[in-house]
Amino acid sequence: MNAHEVIKIIGNNRRFISPFSKPYGYYIWGMENEYIGNIEIQLYYKKLKYMTENIEMLLQQAFHPAFYQFYGVSRNLTSLDDMYQQLVVESFVLIANDKSVECCLSNSQIMYGHYIICLWSDTWEFIYSDIC
Repeated sequence: MNAHEVIKIIGNNRRFISPFSKPYGYYIWGMENEYIGNIEIQLYYKKLKYMTENIEMLLQQAFHPAFYQFYGVSRNLTSLDDMYQQLVVESFVLIANDKSVECCLSNSQIMYGHYIICLWSDTWEFIYSDIC
């Protein structure tokens, strides 16, 4: 995805990693030989805008208190809420074949090398999240 278009959508929202960061986390996932055209690109931007506008609600759906107990989470955190407040979207992916959205939440300061993977349907119904 065009990093400049992504930054226009996310602005300086602290919940999203910069589209200029590496590894690059803003893209459309397609099957081999699957055509990704302007329709999918525009849908991607529309879904990213929705997530930007509704980030707190979507993170609340994806975040489970049990994640705080995960072995890869820093013990320097003061609380479950502290962990939640520090999470950022490190990847935002549109799955082309079913129009679902997958993203990874993390923060290298509190979860170095680990992340929370989240999945929403094409209509933003929460499907699952898990910590790795």
